[in-house]
Amino acid sequence: LRHVRVRAFMIATTTRTMSTRIVIPTTSACAATSTSACKTQPKAFASAAAAKHGAVSLASRARASYRATTTRRGDASRMFGSLRPAITQGERLPTDVALRYFDDEGALQTQTLGELTRGRTCVLFAVPGAFTPTCSTKHLPGYIKYADEMRANGADAVMCVSVNDAFVMNAWGESAGARRAKVIMLADGSATMAKSIGVDLDLIEQGLGVRSRRYAMVVRDGVVEHLAMEQGGEYKTSGAEECLEKIKTMNLVRSA
Repeated sequence: LRHVRVRAFMIATTTRTMSTRIVIPTTSACAATSTSACKTQPKAFASAAAAKHGAVSLASRARASYRATTTRRGDASRMFGSLRPAITQGERLPTDVALRYFDDEGALQTQTLGELTRGRTCVLFAVPGAFTPTCSTKHLPGYIKYADEMRANGADAVMCVSVNDAFVMNAWGESAGARRAKVIMLADGSATMAKSIGVDLDLIEQGLGVRSRRYAMVVRDGVVEHLAMEQGGEYKTSGAEECLEKIKTMNLVRSA
């Protein structure tokens, strides 16, 4: 009997709940009553609907604008998609970005940019990708060739960075002779460094994902003292010979 009463109560409660309706007054209903609430309700609903439509319209326009920006071939904002401007000469590199590389003994190391550059003068050059044509035939070989001369003119380290994993960078360096020349092959696997200094390059349409722009910089104690940033796919100012000539004018050699 108790269960029957509980069941009956639940059915009655559910019926009352389901019978509740939210009714938007019609014009004829408003005409039939003189209450101000009835007169104002349709306006309130209309205002709410208009506001919602406006918000949706604004969001749609924003999405359409974004799609137009990110799909326009050759557009600078399509290629250089970073949320921050590219780093400039005189700025300090972020200290907390971690990079990976294999040391001279073949052990995998992880160090931050701060640890790699603190108290040192470093030549740091970036390429869009390991084993890619210009990077493999011109950019990396040039720095391997002139690495000793760069160190003789005051550089403490010569480093190559790319958005690849450490194993690919190590294999590329081995095949090119980077270890013999003591050129450190840094892996920015998730483009964390590239994004943090505003040089990430969108090559999704080419099937290469997010990469880094090509550049070369001379960094002294974490501060960029020379920067050669290439535009698009160019290779004009970031080569080893140009960087070496710049180093010679910077008086980096410490007096004994």
